[in-house]
Amino acid sequence: MRPKKCLNMQKFIDHISVQLHLTPLMKERLKSLTTVLKFKKGDTLGQENGGIRGRFFLIKSGAARIYYLKDGKDITTWFAFENDLLISLRSKFSRQEYPEVIEFLEDTEVISVQRDSRGKPDNIFVYAMVNRILLAYCQFLEERVIILQHKTAKERYEWVITRYPHLLQRATLGQIASYLGITKETLYRIRSGKYSV
Repeated sequence: MRPKKCLNMQKFIDHISVQLHLTPLMKERLKSLTTVLKFKKGDTLGQENGGIRGRFFLIKSGAARIYYLKDGKDITTWFAFENDLLISLRSKFSRQEYPEVIEFLEDTEVISVQRDSRGKPDNIFVYAMVNRILLAYCQFLEERVIILQHKTAKERYEWVITRYPHLLQRATLGQIASYLGITKETLYRIRSGKYSV
């Protein structure tokens, strides 16, 4: 499946403003805090040098995921594609044992939102934005927890393919399996029709 046509900056800001229910004043403030950045396939951003901490991204075109390493194992926690929000809330609000990393799955253009040019955040704006982001994230997280706790491996796979119909063309089976909390072998069996509960 071909990626969706990406929006120009103004349309993209409008799109995100609707998603996050921004007021006109917040929308104007958002414009002033944005920078367009480009990443190559395979590029990563971690917590060092302010890579993730203190900012979030809006995917204009391309694809990315967030993952962490546990005992040498790669665990995917989030996928993001065109018009999706990409943020590591764990790196922003806690000192977690397993630091998260953003990996770009293909050449990607993002709108980066962070502190203003003077390095001082507009507290009211930042708090309002974070509240809206947290609400959107919590709604997504609630859905994902319900899926992981109450659905079979096959049902989880069907859910993720329905949610991200282009996922198989843009992420590896290992990344998808770790996101669903199943092994690659189980995923292979589901896809080949040989899986049974």
